[in-house]
Amino acid sequence: MSNIKLVHSGGNSVSLTTPTSNPASNITFKLPQSDGSANQVLQTDGNGNLSWVSLGMTKLASLEIAEGSASTTALHFNNVFSSTYSDYMAYFDIRKTAVSPNVFCCQFGKGGGGSVITSNFYARGTSNHQQVGTSGMGQQYYVSSDGIFQLNGTVDGSTNGYGFKGFAHIIDPFNNNTSNGVCVNTTIMMQYHTTNANKWREDGGCMGDHGEQSNLTDIRWGIVAGNNSGSNITSSATFAPVYGRCTIYGVAK
Repeated sequence: MSNIKLVHSGGNSVSLTTPTSNPASNITFKLPQSDGSANQVLQTDGNGNLSWVSLGMTKLASLEIAEGSASTTALHFNNVFSSTYSDYMAYFDIRKTAVSPNVFCCQFGKGGGGSVITSNFYARGTSNHQQVGTSGMGQQYYVSSDGIFQLNGTVDGSTNGYGFKGFAHIIDPFNNNTSNGVCVNTTIMMQYHTTNANKWREDGGCMGDHGEQSNLTDIRWGIVAGNNSGSNITSSATFAPVYGRCTIYGVAK
């Protein structure tokens, strides 16, 4: 049994050796071209090729915006999506100032710079909501020809601090192509309302038509004056200044 022995200048060594039992055939492992990132591990493709991969979820970006810094673009993430991941998770607690817009939404952009796509990006969505403590249940339907992904609604009133708290699964924005469209699925665990009776849990989802936009890198979370009966919402819709926090993770393939 042979081994590779690496001797430290202090005298002790580290060795690589063969398995205890004789392998069924000769095995070759091909190492990666370079070192991986922190916390990555080596993975085989089943043919001896080794590569560095991340396990579980990797934190990519986080924003925490104070109430005094609220703006319609405050929760915008530049260059958070790439070909490294196909799935992402976002955890958020996003609230509005004392204005009337009431539908939770997101928009996508390309290449950083703080811009979002407001043409040639058709988004369709829906949400199912259940009122806490009752058997009541309902559905809302959303449409936007200008890339506004309406997800959940609606918080009532024009009072500061109303908003949405929950998490979102974002599916493959960077690799959006002719066979698949970017999709966002949300679960709202809490809506901030005026009374305890107005407590809702919602599951929402919205998809942008496949192939209309590719290599999406950016996302902006917001609260818009939306429409929950399927009427088209365009880029001229009113957005609320928002604040709060959001963290986005890449999910290992």
